[in-house]
Amino acid sequence: MVSEAIINPAMMIWARRYAGFIEEYEELLPGYIKKHYKLWENGEKYPTWNQLRQVSNKYNVPTAFFFMETEPDFDDLPTLINFRKIDPDNYKNESPELIKEIRKSEHRREIYLDLLFELNEPIPKFEVIEESKSRRNVVKYIREKLGISLDEQKSWIRKNNSLDKEHYNFLNKWKEIIIEKMGILIFETDGVILGEMRGLCIFHEEIPIILLNGKDTTNGRIFSLFHELTHLLLGESAICENNELSDEEIFCNAVAGEFLVPADDLNNNAHIISTDSINGLSHLYGVSTHVILRRLYDTHNISHNEYNSRIETLKEFSTSKSKGSGGNYFNNVIKYNSESYCAIVLEAYENGIINSGEFSKFTNLKKKYIPDLQKRVYGGEQ
Repeated sequence: MVSEAIINPAMMIWARRYAGFIEEYEELLPGYIKKHYKLWENGEKYPTWNQLRQVSNKYNVPTAFFFMETEPDFDDLPTLINFRKIDPDNYKNESPELIKEIRKSEHRREIYLDLLFELNEPIPKFEVIEESKSRRNVVKYIREKLGISLDEQKSWIRKNNSLDKEHYNFLNKWKEIIIEKMGILIFETDGVILGEMRGLCIFHEEIPIILLNGKDTTNGRIFSLFHELTHLLLGESAICENNELSDEEIFCNAVAGEFLVPADDLNNNAHIISTDSINGLSHLYGVSTHVILRRLYDTHNISHNEYNSRIETLKEFSTSKSKGSGGNYFNNVIKYNSESYCAIVLEAYENGIINSGEFSKFTNLKKKYIPDLQKRVYGGEQ
């Protein structure tokens, strides 16, 4: 006879809501579990231990959680509510995938802070902008804080004497410098649809978080990176979608556009507007052709009609898509976790603060990948 796990049914309900499943029984688990799920929540039956482990993995909570006598205060848990500034009833609008990624990013930040403390590394305070928050001041502040001139930015189009047409070098350089100079952790999601979220930021006075959608194009992630950075500099947490047109979103878009493609410099380079010149400007600044067109319109180099016409042409012929989670496993783990986070975990392992099991748990990399990570961190990219 298969032994049952005598759980608290109220905790089964709590865990489902915690994971973001409000009424979606049909999407929860395999059919043989769905068949009994409502009975578990009603207390009419109990799951087997194997079934409980599957539910535990789905909801990302320990199995011991289901045996608690008292439910935690649910309204204290969804950090998402603070981002949206919405009523808790709207919590059900967020997908379980997004909720999981947000909680994962917060958990990695806690690990990062703990390891910095144990390594006796300084924990920097994040500095918001105290002066006038005009677009010009914010752009100037970012440029000075990062210490990267426009000429240096333009030089990133070449890596190892090759043209970086996909702008991966731009993205990796910006992430590395923002983490180093501003003390921000930058992660990427795995499994969140692009229509729900392009980027989000979580404000903390120490080590805030930027979370980019890993399904987005390289150029899309570059723009979102500076959009989210602007929110943080204003002392805000935010989730950003494709269709939001609030004053805050418009301002953050304007800062990102002006920083990446400064108007004065663009005017000096926008002599003849053609498909080839637009592509050339895209590579010059390390942004998408869409951003270039928007900047050309904002700087009065093209008319509204020409802007709309060229945008429609881009939509019709664009073939640039994210490669998602394909490719090299090791590189994908670094992409989702960030090299800086993995480097701190590696340092803690090398100093005997954590063991190989904890290294694997914190990074999702098996012990066999440690030499690869050491080469990445200490000897340059693979």
